[in-house]
Amino acid sequence: MRRLCLLVLLFAGSAGAQTLLDQEQRLIQIHSLLIGLEPETSPGAYGPGQLSLGLELIVIPSINGQTGGKTQITASDRTPVFPRPRLAIGLPAAEDFRGYVGVSYIPPIQINSVSSHQGAVEVGYAWAPPGPLTVGLRGYALFAESKSPVTDLNCQSSQPAILATCTRDTLDTFDLGVDVSAGYRFDFVPVSVTPFAGAGLTYVDGNFRVSSDNDLLSSTSINPGINAGVRIYSKLGIEALAELVVYPGRLIHPVFGLAWTPDWFAKHKS
Repeated sequence: MRRLCLLVLLFAGSAGAQTLLDQEQRLIQIHSLLIGLEPETSPGAYGPGQLSLGLELIVIPSINGQTGGKTQITASDRTPVFPRPRLAIGLPAAEDFRGYVGVSYIPPIQINSVSSHQGAVEVGYAWAPPGPLTVGLRGYALFAESKSPVTDLNCQSSQPAILATCTRDTLDTFDLGVDVSAGYRFDFVPVSVTPFAGAGLTYVDGNFRVSSDNDLLSSTSINPGINAGVRIYSKLGIEALAELVVYPGRLIHPVFGLAWTPDWFAKHKS
């Protein structure tokens, strides 16, 4: 019994111990997953020709920046919320199916000494018969160049004069994800409510460059993830979303969205 307890303690200690490299790569993975292009709506939400012009709000949880004996500046030290525009359009599909393509783009605008130049595309296809149940498959790719004073600890100040002199480090991110999800619609008047849930995998290739010494740190990983949320759709063409995203052992954070969905070419099925 004593030998068994010793083995358990040794295993727990080795599993919990992280090297400096492990901690640095963990931060790369967390920040790369944080900007991943999440589903943003239930499967089969958009009919052929229907647009979705929306704004996504990514809530940034508290991120531990501890690496060895230092504490790095993380995204949560700069802002609690990260906004991102989302555009999608429904595509023609076979009977009882729906497809769509979506894009997102953020120009390299610097705010509070932070900028994230992003471009992303997603494609989804769903089984969406006349009943309330839908099941969909989605894939996306995202490229981002994010700049922030991560290693310059003198830049923890919020004063603009100090931030203007900060040395900004660069994180280049490539995310490639695929997920499957299901939703079940409840029709009320004048709205419909669709709870949905899904699971998938996200491939992350992150490269972090320290500006002061040009040092490069890279991290490549495949991360399983799950999500669950609810979509509220108004007959006025307004769509609201709340979603919880979980990457076990790495990241848990909520995402909110609001969109206008003009039904210009075909009647919306919701």
